[in-house]
Amino acid sequence: MIKSIIGGFILSFILLLGCTIANVNSETVFFAVFILLVGLAIIISGVAVSGDRMKANLATEAKTDKKWRITNSVNLMLAAAPVLGVFLLIHYFI
Repeated sequence: MIKSIIGGFILSFILLLGCTIANVNSETVFFAVFILLVGLAIIISGVAVSGDRMKANLATEAKTDKKWRITNSVNLMLAAAPVLGVFLLIHYFI
């Protein structure tokens, strides 16, 4: 989990450096990347479906598949946290 947070900080640094070099609005880029990471986490975790479908999926999937889904969705959310933090810093202080 610490690797995901560090990865989020590295991603934020690369995005900030790329936006500075390309002279692009960094606020928009950070927000888009944050939405993308959270969207991927939602898709992987399977919470964007109805309750009946989720119940059916949980009843038929193996424990290793469930563990993989939960682990990867948590890691994506943890990687999105530093991106959100940098976005908020840029939005309010710059």
